[in-house]
Parts: sequence; structure tokens; C-alpha cells
Amino acid sequence: MRSELDFEEFASDTSDRFFRTAYAITRDHALAEHAVQSALAAAYSRWRKVSAHDPEAYVRRMIVNEILGSGRRRPTTAPTEAPVRRYVASPEQQVVDTDAVWIALLELPVGQRAIIVLCYYERLSEVEIAATLGIRPETITDETSTALANLRRLLTVSRQGARA
Repeated sequence: MRSELDFEEFASDTSDRFFRTAYAITRDHALAEHAVQSALAAAYSRWRKVSAHDPEAYVRRMIVNEILGSGRRRPTTAPTEAPVRRYVASPEQQVVDTDAVWIALLELPVGQRAIIVLCYYERLSEVEIAATLGIRPETITDETSTALANLRRLLTVSRQGARA
């Protein structure tokens, strides 16, 4: 009984954050919600094992794996809604820039998008990102560099298109 209460508390404390991370990677409410629900359901079914280690890292990895797997199963489509915006102190240009980054982020392959979100949105260390993605920590630096270069290229193309 205590185990169920522990899981309920864990799910209650983390599900909103997990959803925001999943949504930041997918930019798709349904896919993000599905990934979080699937991971939490799987974690519940083996909660004793999951809770014995770092449950947050374990479930985060399950969510990212679900998203990466779904990216291979179906093409990513552009969202029909505007990205969720946080409050920004300065008006128009920061909102335009933020939107441009989220739109460009959607153009990246899902694996690169996951690295950018885990690094800059979740603020995970390279070791934590590597553990989440199931790759070597040494690879993260190169992958992050590649993803940022691609993101810069996409933003440059977007700005040039906006000026034309």
C-alpha cells in the first residue's frame, strides 16, 4: 500500500514537468501526453525496481525513448497551434524570436531536438542527457554542437526568408 502512495506522490509531483519536457521535444500535445502516460504506467507496473534508483531519471528516459520511437514510426508534423509562451519582460521582438526558435527547433531531427530540450530547457548535465538517451557522455558534446549548428542555420534561413 505504501508503494502505491509513493508512486501517486511521485506522479503528482513530476507529471506536469514531464509533460512540459515531452511537449518541448514533440510540440504535439497528444504525443507528449501519450509519452508521459505510457512511461508513468510502465513505471507503476515495476515501481519497486524504479523507485530503488533515481525514479525521475528513469521515467524521463522512458518518456524520451517513447518520443524517439514514435518519431521513427510516424513523421513529425508542424503544430497547428502557437507554441506555449512564458512571460517575457520585453515585448514584441523577444516573442518573435522565441517563436522563431521553437519553429526552427521543429525542423531538427527528433534526436537533436531532444538533446537541445534536455540541455537548455531541462538543464540536464551531459552525463544526465547521455543516460536519458542511452548514449555515451562523450557523444553529447558533438551531438549538441551539431544540433546547435543546425538550429543556427535554420534560424538564419528563417530570418533571410522574413526579410525577402
